Amino acid sequence: MKRLLYLEVIISFIMTFPQQAKSQDGPPPTFFQVVDVSGYKGASFTMECWLYADEIPPTYGAIMMAIGMENGKVVSNKVGKFSAADFKPGQWNKIELSGKLDKQAGSLAIGVLYGSGPDRYYFDDIKLWVKKNDTLLKDGNFEAAGVDAWKFSNTRKQVNVVKSTDKARSGKQSLLIDASGTSAEKYGHDDQHGHYADINGHRIYYEVYGEGKPLLLLHGSMESIASFDHQIPAFARTFKVIAMDTRGHGRSSRDTGAVGYELFAGDVFELLNTLQLDSVNILGWSDGGITGLLLAMQHPEKVAKLAVMGANLYNNESSVYDWVNDAVRDQIKQLKKKDDPSSAFAIKMKYLVLQQPNISPASLQNIKCPVLVMAGGKDVIKPAHTKLIADSIPAATLKIFEHASHYAPAEIPQEFNRAVIDFFKR
Repeated sequence: MKRLLYLEVIISFIMTFPQQAKSQDGPPPTFFQVVDVSGYKGASFTMECWLYADEIPPTYGAIMMAIGMENGKVVSNKVGKFSAADFKPGQWNKIELSGKLDKQAGSLAIGVLYGSGPDRYYFDDIKLWVKKNDTLLKDGNFEAAGVDAWKFSNTRKQVNVVKSTDKARSGKQSLLIDASGTSAEKYGHDDQHGHYADINGHRIYYEVYGEGKPLLLLHGSMESIASFDHQIPAFARTFKVIAMDTRGHGRSSRDTGAVGYELFAGDVFELLNTLQLDSVNILGWSDGGITGLLLAMQHPEKVAKLAVMGANLYNNESSVYDWVNDAVRDQIKQLKKKDDPSSAFAIKMKYLVLQQPNISPASLQNIKCPVLVMAGGKDVIKPAHTKLIADSIPAATLKIFEHASHYAPAEIPQEFNRAVIDFFKR
């Protein structure tokens, strides 16, 4: 039960994590265990982990995390910071995290989220201290036989997870996550299918695949075209797929100006004008869904059909879970402490998630095209809010993927793609 809860929380938390922790396939891979801290409520804790690799691509990294839970509810969360910029290849690198246990937390889910490129990654000497007690964690030195003390989630098919004697910071073994058989990202980095357009003072990058009726893909916050790698090949068999990087994301240009969903919708409108396209199908995921809703309201001639996944009209206690917003605020604090100019855009985007959009349900009456409103049964968007969106649009259909999260397109791609394709072909 604890493992299942933790997995739901981790998947939902992904929208709040720095880009380095994310995988091109959606939720990042993670390994973790749940520790009983009922006797240490309110105490300080410290965690550390050592990581070795010959190379880490610039878009990858690892993050330590600690999530406090009580009676099946998240009561606290803490995430660390580690990026490829901090990494020294060919030697052991330390990742750290410290904080205080919430006074309500009876258990602590601790672990590492990592974005693995095509290489071999060794983890060793993971330690947890609570009031100087360092015995709560099992097999942190990876000297035991097997990996039963740890749980693994979202491990890619081409990745092998084993104990290894090849490298060890101490003792004889370490945990090896062998991703050497994985391929580098394609979508979002495909020069053969990639193009740029000058839109509203920005260089907007987009890729085009397939033939047929145009289908525009809009990704979420701090994501890119690559997040649709499970969708593009399936959709391109039927549609002319146009996948774009939102301004400031992926390969599109970034500046110090404002961000906002109205601006994003304006960029989409101008891109469609540049491509001389009207009445296209649009799929928007998360923030991309918000952009799609605004475009359908403001420029109905541009949208033939709209599918949205995990979108929201506003952010308050009725639409988004409190612990999600708590995690976003914590990430803002961590980014501000970093005092790095490169973090400025991420901070702006996180404030955007907290403060926008501001769409009234009544205004959705202006959407005249058919709309497929989707969410995961374990989404970060509350079920009642997703239903409100569907109920407020005259020609809407509601689809809930009961066993999926905010990342249904990556978790259950065949089921998700079938639902979207069937909708657009009707």
